[in-house]
Amino acid sequence: MNISINNDKPTSIRNGMILCTTMVAIMLYLDRVCLSILGTSIKKDLDFNEVQFANLLSAFFWAYALCQIPAGWIGDRYGPRIALGIYLFFWSLCTGLMGMVSGYGLFLLLRLGCGLFEAGAYPLANGIVRKWVPLSGRGTASGIVAIGGRLGGAIAPMLTNFLAAGASDGWRKPFIIYGLIGMVGAIIFWVWYRDEPSQHPLINQAEIDLINGTNHVSDSSKPGFPNFVALATNLSLWLASIVMILSNFGWIFIITLFPDYLEKVFGTPADTRALYQSLPLYFGIAGMLIGGWWTDRIFRLAGPRWGRSIPMAASRVIVGLSYIVCLFLGDALWVTIMMCLVAAATDMGNPAFWAYCQDVGGKYVGSVVGWGNMWGNLGAAIAPQLFILIKSYHPDDPQAGWASVFLVCAVVQVIGAVAAMGIDATHPIKMDGDKSPSASF
Repeated sequence: MNISINNDKPTSIRNGMILCTTMVAIMLYLDRVCLSILGTSIKKDLDFNEVQFANLLSAFFWAYALCQIPAGWIGDRYGPRIALGIYLFFWSLCTGLMGMVSGYGLFLLLRLGCGLFEAGAYPLANGIVRKWVPLSGRGTASGIVAIGGRLGGAIAPMLTNFLAAGASDGWRKPFIIYGLIGMVGAIIFWVWYRDEPSQHPLINQAEIDLINGTNHVSDSSKPGFPNFVALATNLSLWLASIVMILSNFGWIFIITLFPDYLEKVFGTPADTRALYQSLPLYFGIAGMLIGGWWTDRIFRLAGPRWGRSIPMAASRVIVGLSYIVCLFLGDALWVTIMMCLVAAATDMGNPAFWAYCQDVGGKYVGSVVGWGNMWGNLGAAIAPQLFILIKSYHPDDPQAGWASVFLVCAVVQVIGAVAAMGIDATHPIKMDGDKSPSASF
């Protein structure tokens, strides 16, 4: 396609692409957390028992985790315009249909469908950043996209409850509304987005040169199926995956068991618990912005090796220290402040991970992000069950049980910090017929 705009000053189409991707992330989290927010009403209206509802919650995460790599490869192969547009349309369709069904089996199937199609979101978002953002700005762009997810999660409780108010089956309305918004959003994304900067009718050559001049994206061939040997034998990628697993050990406590902790240890009222749980998510938004700027700053000062590893390692140290401080606090508000620091520090390290995947993944960036995100989400699925097991050793002393959980969270962050220091973004993962990838075992 011929470029229709020609002047010396770069256009800003790349910013529009990042904004569009951020909006997709907001819709991702609105759809994802809708079920947990409306759980009480759904169980009452449809007569689901606790086990059935727990299965609905967990079904999403298992499908989401296990479909990361296939979804990432499809995005690498066919491009985000088609793939992410289809993913967004169909996870929104599944969300909307959940507001119309009454049977447990179909509800479970639709919940699995949400996990399957949402699995492509972040791997493809990273591919968009790689294609549209200069190398030195990838951390900031990744942080902005991730803010969409945190913002969606933060506004979801109040918005969802507002939409559901007024009827016994009012829980159906948010599902249907979010589904319709997402399907319209998928059409808008397809109309606006282009897989290559040079394909967009509103971009000029100066912006194309700005993007591609530092991205070094010269291979336009379609990727084959991911080389799992290359993925599974790359030491640096494994270290990054370990960081993601242990990062989720610290963060997942906030969105799963933190309200239970506040009630059992401090007797915090329900409305205050809801406020205290939501506060860390807003601090996470600030952490994303700081983390994106931070990794880009260190990248420019010290290069890709330390520009990616130092932010991940330092964020783990901050999270670990925050959990240690919690052991000495006797007030719910001060513990909440520490959880705000945990959320902010966790999200300060995330842009460095995504930027690392963009650095080493090449045209397989979706598959590489999918690999790391898969392990991270499996860690998120396992952590709450492990926490419950740990505190079960102190049945008569809830405070001691939770103290043990905090201690475990602190210790694993130290392991994560050590792993992060071994991550090296200077060696791309070679997956096209290369049987001996860089930095491998």
